[in-house]
Amino acid sequence: MAEEIITPVYCTGVSAQVQKQRAKDLGLGQHENAMKYLGQDFEKLRNACLQSGALFRDDIFPPAAASLGFKELGPNSSKTYGIKWKRPTEMCSNPQFIVDGATRTDICQGAL
Repeated sequence: MAEEIITPVYCTGVSAQVQKQRAKDLGLGQHENAMKYLGQDFEKLRNACLQSGALFRDDIFPPAAASLGFKELGPNSSKTYGIKWKRPTEMCSNPQFIVDGATRTDICQGAL
């Protein structure tokens, strides 16, 4: 039987609170019941990379100028000119995603 793809519903106000509680009651979003972004499955992607010996490349968010945004962050913007896409090991020898826990203010959009 094919796996059901759960499409998130975006709500506001009371409906958002009800939707959030329903998802919590179902255990959605917890590690053992993660919601798959656009149907992507981490284990399948990981296994495919391991079998092929290739590093992961996200076709939904490719390392291309169009992934950065639009208007002032668009492909021909002076703000995105010269952007170089790098993997963590190209920036430091021992990259670590989270060290000593994380808080909501540790990761800021547009900053490393």
